[in-house]
Amino acid sequence: MTLHENALTYLLRFLTGLDDEAVLRTFRIGYTADEEKFAHYDLVFIPSGFFESEHYGKAASIPKTLQEINGIPFLYGNPTVERRGETVLVHADLPASAFFFLSRYEEICRRDLRDKHGRFPGKESLAYRNNLLCRPLVDEYGVLVRQWLRCTGKDIPEPEPKVAKLWVTHDVDAPFFCQSLRAVARETLRGKGLLYALKVFFGKIEDPYDTFSWMFESEENHLKKMPYPWQTIYFVKAGGTHLHDRPHYRLHAKRIKNLLRDIASHKVLWGLHGSYSAAENGASLLEKNHLESFVKHKLDTGKNKIFLFRSHYLRSCEPEDFRKLEKIGITDDFTMGYADVAGFRLGTCRPVIWIDPARGTLSKLVLHPLTVMDSSLYQKEYMYLSEENAKEYCAALFEKTRRFGGDICLLWHNTTLVGNAYPGPAVPWARSFYLYILDYLANMESPDTIPEDSTISAVL
Repeated sequence: MTLHENALTYLLRFLTGLDDEAVLRTFRIGYTADEEKFAHYDLVFIPSGFFESEHYGKAASIPKTLQEINGIPFLYGNPTVERRGETVLVHADLPASAFFFLSRYEEICRRDLRDKHGRFPGKESLAYRNNLLCRPLVDEYGVLVRQWLRCTGKDIPEPEPKVAKLWVTHDVDAPFFCQSLRAVARETLRGKGLLYALKVFFGKIEDPYDTFSWMFESEENHLKKMPYPWQTIYFVKAGGTHLHDRPHYRLHAKRIKNLLRDIASHKVLWGLHGSYSAAENGASLLEKNHLESFVKHKLDTGKNKIFLFRSHYLRSCEPEDFRKLEKIGITDDFTMGYADVAGFRLGTCRPVIWIDPARGTLSKLVLHPLTVMDSSLYQKEYMYLSEENAKEYCAALFEKTRRFGGDICLLWHNTTLVGNAYPGPAVPWARSFYLYILDYLANMESPDTIPEDSTISAVL
């Protein structure tokens, strides 16, 4: 496989960890084994042969053991770093290692490894199996790259340790507990009974899933205190016929329409929550058009185009799925997190333009790393953490993100915040934990500047 030139250029720039184009133009970073070209660069990565290997795209290309440079694991090449004249030569193939994570390369190598929902399990990933999922390794590579560039006399700053942006996102999977006669029948047969179901259905008692007012109030009280930019997104379903798409709600149904109008009054962004089967049946365009039409004609937002996407059950992660999203006009995908374990699935805490691992091409689709999803922490089949362990785990992810100037992306469902109402919360501490998360984020302080690494300087 050949990595296209614009994809390689983007990859090398992403490795620096900097976005300033003016600064980036002063760096000369090469990816070549041609000794005659070394003098043209300040820093050269020696290719390991990963992209040209006959095993590319196969499980045999996934390393079984990892090497390290200064405590930072990498996947391909060797840890040799040397000086050739004014040029620093690095034999650790960090571009290939970064590509592995950013493109989700290992998932095309192991297409036979999927869970019951067709997802690549996080606990099968190389990062998880090597206890690295809580480390944004690609961002750690940036620390090395900047240090090597300084060794060539370049004046390159460390990114300021801060949260670049907070994304508070919600998937509207089940807006109401008893919104249909089917739901009434469900409760009659195996729930709390017909009387309770009818009271909820006719609005005589509060619907336990209708936690939106509590969410609005809680988030508004905390988000206004955030010391960094933030944005709220609601991902809404606009189709789907699969069993896992239930409850099937219609956008034009009175209760749904009123709820979405209420949400719109809080100045949120809208995204398409692609249905469970959309990846297989190609329904994403139809669903996108349906949601755009509803937003245009029923919600007074001033915008009618949908550019943001997250797949139901976090299912849309194959290269073919991403190509379809790009084709229908989706610009930003927020699916990139594992359901079974929270962490840095992309190996970075920063938004990244997707590189197609099967074609080696740079797309226009931006992938936003999902830092943590509520159900990943709570559910028995996933992490199943206690409240204190969940707090510690999330805090560690947030602190790593802040250190490398990344984005924090939360995914919380209205159905996990039911409080003490029937059918009961996923965990008894669901609401207090969410408030803790918001309060923690509002009070994060900047850490010390990342120190220079004397070990690397000594090697050179």
